Amino acid sequence: MAAPADITDDVLDLAFREARPMAALASAERYLIARRGGPPRVPAAVIQALEDLAGGRPAPSPVTRAALAIADIVERHGAAFPPGAEPAYHDRHHQAEAVLAMGWLAGAARRLGLLSHEEAEVAVAAMAAHDLLHDGQPHAERGLLERRSAEAAAAIAAQHGVAPEMIAALRRTILATTWPWVESEAPDLLCRLAREADLFGSSLPTLGMRLSRLLALELATAGQPAAETVAGHAARLALLRLLPPPTPAARVLGLEAARAAQIAAYGATAARLRIEPPTPDAGAAALDTMDAGDAEALLAWAGTAK
Repeated sequence: MAAPADITDDVLDLAFREARPMAALASAERYLIARRGGPPRVPAAVIQALEDLAGGRPAPSPVTRAALAIADIVERHGAAFPPGAEPAYHDRHHQAEAVLAMGWLAGAARRLGLLSHEEAEVAVAAMAAHDLLHDGQPHAERGLLERRSAEAAAAIAAQHGVAPEMIAALRRTILATTWPWVESEAPDLLCRLAREADLFGSSLPTLGMRLSRLLALELATAGQPAAETVAGHAARLALLRLLPPPTPAARVLGLEAARAAQIAAYGATAARLRIEPPTPDAGAAALDTMDAGDAEALLAWAGTAK
């Protein structure tokens, strides 16, 4: 059953209203987790993200029409896999979550006066397209999938009459999500927001751990050696440290505070286990030797301990 639309407070309103830095992020995480209980509904995610930007139903525009056309292609591509064969991590749920995350991030940037409305719409379209036609395979040629996505999205945008400068922004924003990241490939705010939206779910304390397991499964299915290490706590700690300085929009939504809290929880875990010195690295390494359920429970306790 699809998650009802009212299971969460308005994330953006909460972010700008609440003094607690992670209140909006906790609401967003609850919503995304509940949404995974139903179908991915990528076109619906695009509409919701555009509504977050506009503060209501968005007016039709070349960019919004292109974004919805891209979302339809994403849906058809994902539905065409045999049952159970869609990539475990780079599936339609990930693409819908990245779109929703960009709605919140670009919406916050709009409220802060950092993006025009058209730029924010392009950002949503870029996240709908950033893993367009993903096959779940790691490729030796860096950026192959992102370039394919960018060119396909640019062609769709041109068909819908998007201005050339906005098509260039769309292409650049998609390419900025190429992993591993290269700093020079994220020259502007749209690109940095795209990276934050792409890893938004992975930045969250509960959903992030689940997504790391899905990524490990996808890599194992593709024959990647030692794929299970991606799902470990040491790998998660490394990811949290790898995240670049947050944009102002990400700070408003609580991503900076959430990252700091998760890193601190690994240190608190080490202290709980009486490891000296009680560093986050020691805590993560210890958790990786434990039963997964016990490790999650201990880490959750450490995250809430005062």
